[in-house]
Amino acid sequence: MSTNNSENRDDKHARNRENRLRQIREWAAYVRTHPDEDWGEQVNTLVNSQLQSARHLEDERPDRETFEDSPLLDG
Repeated sequence: MSTNNSENRDDKHARNRENRLRQIREWAAYVRTHPDEDWGEQVNTLVNSQLQSARHLEDERPDRETFEDSPLLDG
């Protein structure tokens, strides 16, 4: 059974890799065939949303003192 799971995982990884490569090729074709203003705005929207998300997580992160007694910290 372990071999079957390993094969399934390998197949899944191969499909994921192929999907990522296909998406990269499609994006590259889009960038080549559209004005910078079109795709640049899309990239800015994506980057800005990632930054906003990271800042939110940083603001919501508990202080280290909250975990002082936690066995997860190495002292």
